[in-house]
Amino acid sequence: MVSDNNQEWTQDDCVNFESAREILSGLIGFRVKWIRSERDKIQPKTTDITKWETEKTTFIEERRRLNVLEQDNVSKIQRLYGKEFKRLMEYND
Repeated sequence: MVSDNNQEWTQDDCVNFESAREILSGLIGFRVKWIRSERDKIQPKTTDITKWETEKTTFIEERRRLNVLEQDNVSKIQRLYGKEFKRLMEYND
């Protein structure tokens, strides 16, 4: 496949890119859920909310910057966050 700027990528590149996006989107979703749950408590822990808000913002920025043509970064995302996302998904089943 060819991008708008005539750089090529493979189907595997696309699959890896989508996988990294899914990981980041999932982690964003967990943070949103945790923040909402904590805010609903009678005495919410503001330190936890602040920490999760910061993490959520980081994941959103990582996802926004993700580029199929930057496979080193795509691999880094999968490596850094993939295990956490898998663990959270298994825990929430």
